[in-house]
Amino acid sequence: MISAATKRLLKDTGARVPVVCGPMYPGSNPELVAAVSDAGGFGVVQPIALTRLYGHDYREGLRLIKSLTDKPFGVNITILPKTAASAKYAKMNEMFADIAIEEGVEFLLTSLGKPNDIVEKAHANGVKVYHDVHNAKLAKLAYEAGVDGLNLLNSSMGGQTGAHTAEEIIAAVKPLVPDDFPLMCAGGVATKKQLNHLQDLGYAGAQLGTRFLATHEANVTDAYKQAIVKASSSDIVWTNKLAGTNSSVINTPMVSEGGLRTNALVSFLLRTPATKALTRLYLLQGALEKYDQAAFDPEIQYWQAGKGVDGIHDVLGCNEVINEFE
Repeated sequence: MISAATKRLLKDTGARVPVVCGPMYPGSNPELVAAVSDAGGFGVVQPIALTRLYGHDYREGLRLIKSLTDKPFGVNITILPKTAASAKYAKMNEMFADIAIEEGVEFLLTSLGKPNDIVEKAHANGVKVYHDVHNAKLAKLAYEAGVDGLNLLNSSMGGQTGAHTAEEIIAAVKPLVPDDFPLMCAGGVATKKQLNHLQDLGYAGAQLGTRFLATHEANVTDAYKQAIVKASSSDIVWTNKLAGTNSSVINTPMVSEGGLRTNALVSFLLRTPATKALTRLYLLQGALEKYDQAAFDPEIQYWQAGKGVDGIHDVLGCNEVINEFE
């Protein structure tokens, strides 16, 4: 029996199956986003991947996705503080949100900062907002800001990861929201059996990343896709050298060379309020360059992935992936 929360998630996304292809870098090429939505799931665009990595004008990229499917899709918006270090990027993300709304996108998945302002703007335009959180404190603040759902980031996800297990975070967040309020699980999901377990815990659905990177429609190298297929969860490690916070990647020789943790000086700068933002920005810019190369060059093995690799045994089409969850 479908829960009230799952029904709300399906209504908010227009999906047939409560499976979301999360925004990814690399990933989020138009063909992948469109294919997931067209198959009955729900694709979400990562704007920097769409523009910087895959070379599309942002507005035209959204229109391209709409030309590939008549099904709804969403856009990920990162909320950044308007400090000297991030003002340029904060303004850019505000533009991403405005253009998405202008182009008829009816679902925003927001990340990082307080979603209050974007919720007000989105709701004025009939747009739903779900927000990424990694602990109960942030979940409470986002719920009070009026978001329509929460995406609970756990310690099994790929890329920049959460600190708690899927079981731990929902146990802390579920008492804070109504029973029919949608909570998505982000991290460690690749099979219907795993999704069923999560729904028994109270999740409305799941956001998948790694599973969709190992699809025919994902525009990354075959080497990257095969690395996901061959990896087990024991091959997934955390490093803070790429973004200043823990990121989950496949432990290739290229990743482990020189260690997984920042040196003493960088660690100090990451702990110091006056230098933290600039240091993270510097590291992230370097990481994006590595991810750019890894997407298209099989010799560059900086491969983000989560512990859902245990349930991934083949490179499939998005339609096949979604069908496995029905």
